[in-house]
Amino acid sequence: MKLNVLYSTDDNYAKYGGVSMLSLFENNKNVEEICVYIIDNKISKENKEKLSEIADVYNRNLVFIDGSDMLRKTEKKDDFPIAAYGRLFISNLINIDKILYLDCDTIINGSLKHLWLKNIDDFFVAGVQDNPAKYNVSIIGMGDNDRYLNSGILLINLSLWRKNELEKSFVEFINKYRGNVPHHDQGIINGVCKDRILILEPEFNLMPPFLHMNRRQIMKLYNIKKYYTQQQINSAIKDPVIIHYISKFYNRPWNKECTHPFKKMYEKYLNLSPWNNRLDNSPLGTKVQIRKRVYEIMPFFIYHLFEKILDTKRKRFIKRQYKFLNIKF
Repeated sequence: MKLNVLYSTDDNYAKYGGVSMLSLFENNKNVEEICVYIIDNKISKENKEKLSEIADVYNRNLVFIDGSDMLRKTEKKDDFPIAAYGRLFISNLINIDKILYLDCDTIINGSLKHLWLKNIDDFFVAGVQDNPAKYNVSIIGMGDNDRYLNSGILLINLSLWRKNELEKSFVEFINKYRGNVPHHDQGIINGVCKDRILILEPEFNLMPPFLHMNRRQIMKLYNIKKYYTQQQINSAIKDPVIIHYISKFYNRPWNKECTHPFKKMYEKYLNLSPWNNRLDNSPLGTKVQIRKRVYEIMPFFIYHLFEKILDTKRKRFIKRQYKFLNIKF
């Protein structure tokens, strides 16, 4: 079996991508061949050498792809890192049929064989369901019964992307929203691929909401019609294949103040890497700390009400921002 994996990073996140890649190699030693492609957005020579060192230790292939010109056809105007958009424009740069994209803030905790062998012949992309605000789903043209995926871990059907000229569709979608699509690359992927998305089990992208809320609370908070069973969520927590360290209430695992229940696992792979294991001092933002405090000390229905009040204010702003689209939500 040959496993093709994609990361996209600038120099700021190269270290974290390297730690993720190391965990991938460490937990997939039985895979005959692994080729990692990294979309390079100005990664330093020093960090490239360290990334190559990791690949050499595990006798794996590593290919850097220049990502400097990937967005030249779009009107991207948001302040989101360019590296995050790299996955959108990869189908014509790599001559393979399928690839597994991984965000840099991930740890691979088990074999990826079961994930890699998923049949996605009829799907543009496969991923784990996320839970954005309902208006962000409506703005990009998705309905109540559509399941919105998180773009941090994606199994991508590159051959189908090329056949259907999806890169052209991505550019048109970005320009339609005047370079500022809600949730950036994630909104683009969901908006363009919405009718041909395969939803994966949550163990392939264990995110913070699975850890600190139950199914009922998540569905109520985000007004979701279709979601995982509690049994699926519990199974993912017990034995996650990929852990996605989105900040939320926990903070990042490379920060001293991180409270993520799988922080020690991250530190394990950080300590095995060529980078120093010194943790950063970056506390959660004030607004996040307030929301976290409300969640921790109040009954859930109070927290839900608190979030609805904040949501109303954000919704008004979003309506003004995208009024040129004439979308009702």
